[in-house]
Amino acid sequence: MTFLKEVSFGAMRSLLLPRFAVFSCIYLCSINLLLAQDHIDLASFSYTSSFERTLENTNIEAAIQEWNLNLDLPLVINEENALIFGLSANTINVNLSPSPNPETDLYATILRLGWNTTFNERWSGTFLVMPKVASDFSSGFRRGKQIGAVVLFTRTKTDRLKYLYGIYGNTEEFGLLLVPILGVYYKSDNNMFEADVFLPVRVDLNYSLSNTVSAGLRFDGLGSSFSIQTAGFNNHYVTRASNELYLYGQYKITPSLLVRGKFGYSFFRNFKVYDNEDKIDLSLVGIFFGNDREILNRDLNDSFQFKLEMVYRFNLIKNNPKP
Repeated sequence: MTFLKEVSFGAMRSLLLPRFAVFSCIYLCSINLLLAQDHIDLASFSYTSSFERTLENTNIEAAIQEWNLNLDLPLVINEENALIFGLSANTINVNLSPSPNPETDLYATILRLGWNTTFNERWSGTFLVMPKVASDFSSGFRRGKQIGAVVLFTRTKTDRLKYLYGIYGNTEEFGLLLVPILGVYYKSDNNMFEADVFLPVRVDLNYSLSNTVSAGLRFDGLGSSFSIQTAGFNNHYVTRASNELYLYGQYKITPSLLVRGKFGYSFFRNFKVYDNEDKIDLSLVGIFFGNDREILNRDLNDSFQFKLEMVYRFNLIKNNPKP
């Protein structure tokens, strides 16, 4: 294999703003089982809509809409071990011009099966396998099969400070994707400030304004690939990439039910269509090696967008206990 045949400017730019998602927009719910000290988010539902923008080099205006559903069920075996079961589903509506039927629905379903174990008081590990189907579902489950896996190790510095190290891999439609992972979780002594950093995919900074209201800043580096069999692109795949920066507010309807409203901007966003035979050698942190693919569609420009989320949270510890 000949590496570094071509590294485009866009690929180098994506080193800082990666064009992929580790769990295809489920925001690493399984990893939250390790990071959250007093709660587990068992279910979430979200809707995202971008403002209408023109397609590149055209007067055609279009928007992107996305729906996401995530469910997680950890099964505790003993004090050192737990099994992880999860299911995610999402759909994206996007314009893929110049197809005769440009408005396309992309779907993905992901199953998460894993094991979390504690080695000692400082170190623990999480191991996940994630079968996935991602396509326009025009051929049912026959196309778009992918398989991903993640290995993560968590080092507990204190009850309020943890570090994560790991690697993720997935058999995307364009070829093999590998992503090294570095993370940190921190919660202040007064429980007002919380930082959840999971590079290169997610940064979440949250500050509590009261017992029920909080505000924050969120970055998500999203991406995935889908098999498509739509008119005009009958043996192709599309890659999705978006770097999303939000300001958000969060309100606790009940101690277990949360609603979040987010407003932000999606930049370096793209939905690119390629022939199914156009592959790469390797994608490492968004840098494509052996990339001589030809883009077959017009892309949608960056835009502002909003997002609405509802989360069901299971609280493990009540009344803000001391660390």
